[in-house]
Amino acid sequence: MSFNKSLPSTSKVVVIILICLFAISSLCAQNKIDKAFDSIITSKILTKKKVMNLLTFAGRNRYVPATKKFIIKALEISGKEDEHKKLLLANSYYALGNYHFFHSQIDSSLVALDLADENLSENDLVLKATIMTTRGGIYNKVGDVSLAITTQLNAKQILEKVDTLTLDFKERIKRRGNISTITNSLANLYLKIDDYDNALINYENAFKLTKALKNKPNAAIILSNKGELLNKMKKFEEALKVSKQAKQLKIEAKLPERFIAISNFHIGVAYKNLDSTALALSYFNQVLTQSREKNYKRGEMMALSERGLINFELNKIKEAKEDCTIALEIAEKTNDNDIKIKSCDCLYKVENSLGNHKAALQKYERFTQLKDSVFNEKNIRNITKIGMQYEFDKKEAQQKLIIEEKNRQRNRLISSFIVLSVIALLIVIFYRKRLKYQRKITEQEQTLKNQEIVKLQQENRITAINSMIDGQEKERARIANDLHDGLGGLLSSVKSHFLATQEDKTENKPTIKKTELLIDQACNEVRRISHNMMPHALVISGLKDGIKDITERLEIENYDVTLEINQLPKLDATQEVMVYRLIQEIVANIKRHADAKSIFIQLYAHLTTVHLMVEDDGKGFDLSKIKDKKGLGLQSIESRVAYLNGVIDWDTAVGKGTTININFPT
Repeated sequence: MSFNKSLPSTSKVVVIILICLFAISSLCAQNKIDKAFDSIITSKILTKKKVMNLLTFAGRNRYVPATKKFIIKALEISGKEDEHKKLLLANSYYALGNYHFFHSQIDSSLVALDLADENLSENDLVLKATIMTTRGGIYNKVGDVSLAITTQLNAKQILEKVDTLTLDFKERIKRRGNISTITNSLANLYLKIDDYDNALINYENAFKLTKALKNKPNAAIILSNKGELLNKMKKFEEALKVSKQAKQLKIEAKLPERFIAISNFHIGVAYKNLDSTALALSYFNQVLTQSREKNYKRGEMMALSERGLINFELNKIKEAKEDCTIALEIAEKTNDNDIKIKSCDCLYKVENSLGNHKAALQKYERFTQLKDSVFNEKNIRNITKIGMQYEFDKKEAQQKLIIEEKNRQRNRLISSFIVLSVIALLIVIFYRKRLKYQRKITEQEQTLKNQEIVKLQQENRITAINSMIDGQEKERARIANDLHDGLGGLLSSVKSHFLATQEDKTENKPTIKKTELLIDQACNEVRRISHNMMPHALVISGLKDGIKDITERLEIENYDVTLEINQLPKLDATQEVMVYRLIQEIVANIKRHADAKSIFIQLYAHLTTVHLMVEDDGKGFDLSKIKDKKGLGLQSIESRVAYLNGVIDWDTAVGKGTTININFPT
């Protein structure tokens, strides 16, 4: 039958329109990718940043085949780079391995990851752990779940041991993101081996980490995975609630349609087990439509296998057979044992009900064979896991013995060298002692005098600074009180008297309203100046709330602020004011000069030292030029540090951002 005869004219138009829309959509998507590629390549930025931009775009669109050219271009540019060649090649090969992994090209992925390892720096622990994470995913895909879990745990351990003080702001965020990704992967692996308790713990931890990072797409995926777990745990009411939340989060995060299909499938499974057959069928039909539109085979076979079982229960034998047959065909191609088992079970029931006992027996034999295979696979995984742990412990013990022996040999050599050096030194000292003795005494006396002079000068300078700062703070407090109690109260009285005199006047109302507004603005300005000079939160609630008050004001001004205060001892009132003023002055400088978007403030104590770090992602500056100018802001900061008997370290350069580290005794 020809196409023209088989379809009515309206249907033909609909099909043609759908084909045209699909073609236009594909063309638009390709144009968007091409524009992004051209934009990055033609941008006048540093080579390192250009490569990382290419890799970032490819990572965000890793399911799109066309993005591979971004990675190939990054590799081409990295190979020509001199300063950062190894670093860029390691990142580029990792991106290529990750791309092949998500496209199920396992051999190509392993080759690329090996090349990434070859170019990897020993100190780049974050990238090392990231590469291990993808390897863990590969081991999972090829069926070695035990090795996958071990690899992911090792990767997580590496990330957790990283000294975050050695990382900049973006690297710290990346590290936390990688930990959340690994935690989610571990949950998926525990789910695969039916370790539901560990799976649930890891999903919940991963969701908390991702939510803290405000990563809505990853949070949605983790919540969706948790919905699948709750279905397997037979907590269907909770699974339904979580899966619906995950679906809404995916829609808000604008995730691709196949992710929405997964949530629809989990919702359908929950409804099926809650005996809401009509709703379950509705959701499975949605999954089928979404999966077929996007050529998502896994979603298609999952929905078909579940719909086939429902059709069988509804005595729709023909539909059940058709659904489960197609599901089995896809499962055979993708080697999905779970769907194979479910489809064979469905087809066994179908053939049996049709009286096709021979065909039913074949499906039953296939069903039991697959069941046994899965059972044996799980046993093998457990045995392999135990064996691997034994081998790992054994190798670790051997390595420890080798290291201890090497340390002993090294210590013996060092001891011998020290003894010989001491003997040689004593001989030299013996022959030169008399000649140097008088000169040494003279030099020591002169050094002591110089030290006393310097110490006295420093003490005088610190005394002057202390007096100046004490005076400033007292004057601030006096002016703040005068402004608040005197001028603030006076303005309030002026407003009251003004309103009282204008109550019966109907003319000049716009002028009256304008005057009233100006008086209100003056009152607010007095309160703001008074608060800045002697903050209410600092006086009433202490340093921690005072700093929080600063960060809240920054967030109102659209800055991305992270505040960490840990193990802070009780400081005296003067120290608290000094620390508050330091942070206030630094933040003021950032707002005036840095053009920053993110600010990180960390305050904690270790033993008898308080550490303050303020970091921004602004444009940075040339410290030597700024110090030569001796600006008031810089002098004020350094004076307050001196008042605290502290030390300050500036880490900045043009285009790099700024990190200020201040240490002072409690």
